[in-house]
Amino acid sequence: MPLPLILAGMAVEELVVWGLGLLATSYVAANAAKGTAKVLQQAMENAQSTPTTQTDTTTIVGKGRMDCGDGGKYGDMLKKTGNGKLDRDHVPSKAALQQAARDLLKEAGIKLKAGQEAALFGDNGLIAKEGRAIAIPKKDHQQHSETYGRRNSPEKINGDAKDLQKAAERDTKTIEDAEGKEMDDECAEKYKKEADDIRKKTHAEYMQDLKKLIKNVMQNVKD
Repeated sequence: MPLPLILAGMAVEELVVWGLGLLATSYVAANAAKGTAKVLQQAMENAQSTPTTQTDTTTIVGKGRMDCGDGGKYGDMLKKTGNGKLDRDHVPSKAALQQAARDLLKEAGIKLKAGQEAALFGDNGLIAKEGRAIAIPKKDHQQHSETYGRRNSPEKINGDAKDLQKAAERDTKTIEDAEGKEMDDECAEKYKKEADDIRKKTHAEYMQDLKKLIKNVMQNVKD
């Protein structure tokens, strides 16, 4: 039936209800269109601003590439990927850095709260993230590192904590001098450059950095 005849047969109340329904439907449709456009625009902006790394089999969103021999703070290197082929090797070891911090706390008579302890000593705590690391092949890390797994004994950790510079020198020299490494010449050259820089840092400088991290946690983590 034509629309004019349908409207003519409606009571005033029915016409009002019909008109309100039409307006509501138009309002919802218009806002849905706006919402869809906004979502699409946001997705396009995200696609343009989010870095991607191409691999042989997939695309890893939001991660840069980590090459063998790259170095830097462990926390920064977590933002990069070695596609499962590389390890981020702490130099000196994370355990030695943590023990040195515990020695400082004991000497100062400071007892941290549970939240502060986790923030400082957790697997991804400040000491772990701020420590220096070098990317090396997994097999080189497993077979040649002085501090990999059970080779990093409590006795070694305690000794290294008392002279972090000496520990770093030993750890890097062991990797450099190891025979049968997987790292190629380019990686070995990059590794040596990073290792030379790490070896310059004195034990006193390590201790100053750890004191700053302890102070940071005590000031900013209250529980």
